[in-house]
Amino acid sequence: MLLVFCMIIYAALPAQTMLADRVAYYPRIVQMQNGDLITSFDNGNTGAFYESKDSGKTWATVSNLKETTPPRNCCSELYVFPEKLNDTKAGTLFWATSVGTDQTPRTNCSIRIYKSEDHARTWQFYSTAVKGEIGLWEPEFIVDDKQNLLMFFSSEEYKAQGYNQIIAHRISTDGGLTWSDDIKDVAVNDNIKRPGMPTVTKLANGTYIMCYEVCGNNCDTYIRFSKDGNDWGNATGLGARVESTNGNHFSHAPTITWFDDGTKNGVLLLIGQVLNKNADNTIADNNGSVYMVNRNNGEGLWTEVRAPVASPSDGKNPCENYSSQLLLLNNQKVLELALKKVNGACRLFYNTNNLNDSATATFIK
Repeated sequence: MLLVFCMIIYAALPAQTMLADRVAYYPRIVQMQNGDLITSFDNGNTGAFYESKDSGKTWATVSNLKETTPPRNCCSELYVFPEKLNDTKAGTLFWATSVGTDQTPRTNCSIRIYKSEDHARTWQFYSTAVKGEIGLWEPEFIVDDKQNLLMFFSSEEYKAQGYNQIIAHRISTDGGLTWSDDIKDVAVNDNIKRPGMPTVTKLANGTYIMCYEVCGNNCDTYIRFSKDGNDWGNATGLGARVESTNGNHFSHAPTITWFDDGTKNGVLLLIGQVLNKNADNTIADNNGSVYMVNRNNGEGLWTEVRAPVASPSDGKNPCENYSSQLLLLNNQKVLELALKKVNGACRLFYNTNNLNDSATATFIK
């Protein structure tokens, strides 16, 4: 009986494949207009880029981009332009990275943008979106209702004004070459709370939704909405915490994205590093083995769905399940990229399963 039981639990574990046997942090993925997938991750001072031509079944390296600003780059973003904006063509890739943020003492940090027009084969430095003296992190791009490019990011540049960290955005009217001053989106003036790690997507009804963590508050995952991508309401409010029908919520490093699955509202997919119980913030049973789905434009409770990659985490390091990525393929299969440790080193894994796979069996941790 014991042997059979163990085999059943083992069979519930999803198959997972290492994408590349090299150190990886902060994975990102985009789908090109021809259907090819491009993924990136941070590898020390280098951005590593891989391509899949078979819907994520296999991957091949296409390029490596070394950022020379000391001491290292961090928390990069990969973005594909959905349309032409000024001189930036549809299908152009941006890779944006935080640099100079790990120096002691902190000084001379920035977010630098590189551009590729050949599916990540070659890269050219394009612009510096923002500069600072303390800390700038986690860029994220969208196109707003006025066809301007927006870059969201986390900033520690307002500490002297009582903000531990804020989420802000800047506007570019020329396709990412020049940028406006900061516009505060989530900013709590208590020297404690640290809203950060924003990801933003547009819904079928034209509304924009942002998800982010609020550290100093268990690093719980919150969302807020904007009608135009620019105005996110009262910046001092935390927004609404994302909670599931199972009585759980995510904390640390969330990502959110919307997909057209053929239904009226489409589908929102959200994942975070740690799954916590609403009642007491302790780690929930299915920690590391689920993501969440919402089909009501982000309103109400979310449904937990079995994740393609199992990667339990306690939230104490930026590896396991940190800023995982979800991509819907052919309206039915969900591809996940997630980090796991192998012999003490962080590696990137991938796998797919069905969007409607609601099985949430407890996985071996």
